[in-house]
Amino acid sequence: MLAIADRAVLGRVLLLTGSIGSGHTRAAHAVAEAMLRSANADSAEVVDALDHAWPLFRSCYRDAYIAMIERAPGAIGWIYRSSDTIEGGGLRRLVQRAAVARLRRLIQNERPDTIVCTHFLAAEVLSGMIARGEWSGTFGVVVTDLDAHAMWAVCPNADRWFVAIPETVEILVGKGVPRERVVVTGIPIAGAFSARLPSRSDLRTSHGLPPNDPMLLVSGGGVGVSRLGKTLAQILSMPIDCGVALVCGKNDALLREADETIRKAGSTRVRCVTLGFTDHMHELMHAADLAIGKPGGLTSSEALACGLPMAIVHPMPGQEERNSDHLLEWGAAIRLGSPESLAWRLAGLLRDAPRLARMRDAARSHARPFAADAIVDELVRIRRLKDNAFAVLPATPCTDRGTDRAAAPRTRRHRGRLQSH
Repeated sequence: MLAIADRAVLGRVLLLTGSIGSGHTRAAHAVAEAMLRSANADSAEVVDALDHAWPLFRSCYRDAYIAMIERAPGAIGWIYRSSDTIEGGGLRRLVQRAAVARLRRLIQNERPDTIVCTHFLAAEVLSGMIARGEWSGTFGVVVTDLDAHAMWAVCPNADRWFVAIPETVEILVGKGVPRERVVVTGIPIAGAFSARLPSRSDLRTSHGLPPNDPMLLVSGGGVGVSRLGKTLAQILSMPIDCGVALVCGKNDALLREADETIRKAGSTRVRCVTLGFTDHMHELMHAADLAIGKPGGLTSSEALACGLPMAIVHPMPGQEERNSDHLLEWGAAIRLGSPESLAWRLAGLLRDAPRLARMRDAARSHARPFAADAIVDELVRIRRLKDNAFAVLPATPCTDRGTDRAAAPRTRRHRGRLQSH
């Protein structure tokens, strides 16, 4: 047991996420990593709120939603637009409060000093707990897309909202969030994406790819399970020498389909390496010339940090389309529409070295690789001011904190340990 004088500023930290896709969880781990690296937390525990929910609620909230992404994306878009309001919501909050009662008991029993939410379900539940006097401490909300749906705004008791870009500030303020509580940091990503790495040619060689040819990084799930075969066939038909890393994650069926498509294509000028789950995405992103897939908030932020342009395929209506709009406006991405012209467009872009260089520069100019550190810095500042009985917490009007860590040390002594559920 640590003596009070030896405690880290943020004390025991709980990071609440939601396993709808992997982005919310990756963001939580990135913040936990930064807290422990800087020795500002005694412990940092990442907890999936849905693991502590009723099975039926979890199935409807997560499993049905994920199934709809592939089978009925139009319905997802309608749900996104129709729910983008802060009005009402009383029945939703009542159901959520009952459905995640185990999570509420966990918080009440463990009494963490600081809680950071990277999913809006947990944020809204925690805000209600604060209103009812069930928990008190430092409370931060990390918005994990470039835009902000109204569900990120319905947690009025948060101390801070951490957002990707200045425009997101205006969106949240328009939905009722106090301007002084919103800080521009960027979306938190793992420190590995800003680490020093070998040369691009060396990285390609280490992954079995041609060191000097153009390289594509393809997300099998991001392309879409039902569209992977046709998309991959188009890529393999490109009339240029090229390397392709195709990442299928934990989807074994997708990996088998990819391998079969490559086998049927026979000899081509494209050398494709298929991968299942990998913890080397930072290496693949640094090695590639172009990433093909969906513009999730975390994936987009990781690509920007690596200076990697994106070719966006079938963005999901709602948050991914809004992320796509920003990336296209910045000049860091193109959008692939008709599958029949995919090979023609990709080959043309890979041959256009000056355009690729401009896109790479655009990606780097909008990167915020130290967002997690900026979030921790602001939480520490809030905690210290709260601990001072005579201090009045000053406003922090839309502070931009995500780009001022270029000289920050990347290795610090750990206090406590990272736990994951």
